Amino acid sequence: MAVHSGRVAVVTGAAGGLGRAVAERLAAGGAAVACADLSRQAAEATAASINAAGGTAVALQVDVSSEPSLAELRTRVHRALGPADMLMNVAGILRREQMDTADAEGFRRVIDVNLVGAYLATRTFAPDMVGRGWGRVVNIGSIAGLTGYPYPAYAASKAGVVNLTRSLLIDFWGTGVTVNAVCPGAMDTPMMDHAARAAMERKTPTGRVVTPAEVAALIDFLASAEAGGINGASIVVDGGATGVFRYAGE
Repeated sequence: MAVHSGRVAVVTGAAGGLGRAVAERLAAGGAAVACADLSRQAAEATAASINAAGGTAVALQVDVSSEPSLAELRTRVHRALGPADMLMNVAGILRREQMDTADAEGFRRVIDVNLVGAYLATRTFAPDMVGRGWGRVVNIGSIAGLTGYPYPAYAASKAGVVNLTRSLLIDFWGTGVTVNAVCPGAMDTPMMDHAARAAMERKTPTGRVVTPAEVAALIDFLASAEAGGINGASIVVDGGATGVFRYAGE
């Protein structure tokens, strides 16, 4: 069903496991998708997959931590597809460094991409959505931002995403634009710590980690017209993990 027919979606981090799943899901629903990623070549692979399946997608390079790069992205999206109706802030990085190994530069880089990047991308594309009186912004948080995590930069960035999502409600008040966050648990993507996978599965009530497709399904719904009553929410998708334990401990 073409629930997103006529809509233009921008997906940052579209080359990653979750970003690609989100881009493909939105395209399957009829959206024209701008697949944006730091790696242009990897973004092209996602766009090619969508186009081969009969969808509409373009691949564009962006550094979400850079305002000039995002401004250029917006210009290129407008030229290729038109103004954005939906922004999916999926771009993110994880550095497996604890306090004794994470220096200021590394810590700031994680914050710049995961948190500042989500803010700047939203700020860049907000005029498109506000100007048309309708829009959907979905940020990617993490249960690490709700429970804590052995890697403080990542946890801090994702906690920031949750509160950024709540705070943006003020800016989008009465505009027809909603902003929500999705907080996955351990997810089967290239970012996953595969050495710890068995322990994660053992500590999750469903007995397995979540898949990008499952998280993308929720994001797809939040991007739809039917989800207009959901605003400022941070929704956990973790197989019940945070209900019974924290990944940081046994």
